[in-house]
Amino acid sequence: VYVTLLFGTGQWRRIVPTSWSIFPEAWESAKIYMGLQIPSIEHFQPYDALQKLMYFTVVFIVAPLMIATGPIMSPTFAGRFPGYVKIFRNRQTARSIHFLGMAFYCVFVVIHVALVFIVHPTYNIAHMMLGENYNDITAAQFAQAVTMLIIGIVVAIALWIGASYWSLSNPRRTQRWIWGATQPIRALTIDRLKSRQVAKKTFTEDDISPFHWVNTRPPTQEQSEEYIALREDDFKDFRLEIGGLVEEEKSFSIDELKALGKVTNITMHTCMQGWTGIAKWEGIRLKDLLEQVTPTEGAHYLMATSFGHVGHTYDGRPTEPYYECIDPSMIDDDECILAWGMNDEPLPEVYGGPLRLRADSQHGYKMVKWVRRLEWIHDYHDVGDGQGGSREDSGLQHYDARA
Repeated sequence: VYVTLLFGTGQWRRIVPTSWSIFPEAWESAKIYMGLQIPSIEHFQPYDALQKLMYFTVVFIVAPLMIATGPIMSPTFAGRFPGYVKIFRNRQTARSIHFLGMAFYCVFVVIHVALVFIVHPTYNIAHMMLGENYNDITAAQFAQAVTMLIIGIVVAIALWIGASYWSLSNPRRTQRWIWGATQPIRALTIDRLKSRQVAKKTFTEDDISPFHWVNTRPPTQEQSEEYIALREDDFKDFRLEIGGLVEEEKSFSIDELKALGKVTNITMHTCMQGWTGIAKWEGIRLKDLLEQVTPTEGAHYLMATSFGHVGHTYDGRPTEPYYECIDPSMIDDDECILAWGMNDEPLPEVYGGPLRLRADSQHGYKMVKWVRRLEWIHDYHDVGDGQGGSREDSGLQHYDARA
């Protein structure tokens, strides 16, 4: 809207350089500032060359780059449009550009605000608050402008303190409010997207990460004696349970799962912390596995429970087995699999062996490691703290992990 109005009203001439002379003129202004001097007021018509060049950089270079790289932070968007990601080489390059843009904004704001009060403050404050060019401002006009500025600053600080108190006094309430405020937008945008990394053959074995980062640690004796006993026998007696709201519960060994079907996907894992890793995953599509049981009426969500525990709880109570609830729209995704292999080897324990969930349209915290049980449930609000998973319950993450 701002850029449209700039060109629609002719105001673009204020910040768009129209002559190469802008660069030597900006250099002269920079030398004045570096000499701890202040350019005369005649330089600002309405901006001096350095100021004009910086405004152009902010509006027409940095802002478009931030907008262009922002969507790539979403695993769903990056998976759905891998060709777009490759414009920036890869997701980490785009993320670095996005970070540098944020750093530029921070430095720009600090310097810009400081210069407002250092370089011709009388002119600047009157111009900002009263909307006119006041080269010969009266004391009354300046007092009016300063009063308006102080009121604005006080109101902004009060709103900041109020919002901080409201959000921090009850983080769970804030989590639910943000969910309600953002979900309609998500439903119209990223929720309509699904990763197509496999269908588009985005990655090959040459792209596999030489080292794949990982979070959390395998279950301990205190967390699951059952897991430790199974591990000592190389998981030969392990059986995946599928139950909940089904007509008949079933269980499967790893070999029985392999006999049901096998797919191999080379995909990019996206962690909410920002890192990514590419690996080759072997397993069974979740929708193929779930065809082995018949859900009863009222079964709407799938819950995956781990042998491992969540790292901490929201209210400090003892930790509980890690779980995540899977939305029905994700279950039908061809890239949503239960993996038993990684890079042509049995799935290493540290990465979730013997079984882990893979749902590459979402962030990694939805991809439960050391899966013990799958079960159909009626509503994720009925489980745990009712937020859709352990990370949502304890870390206040968003149930819709597409962004």
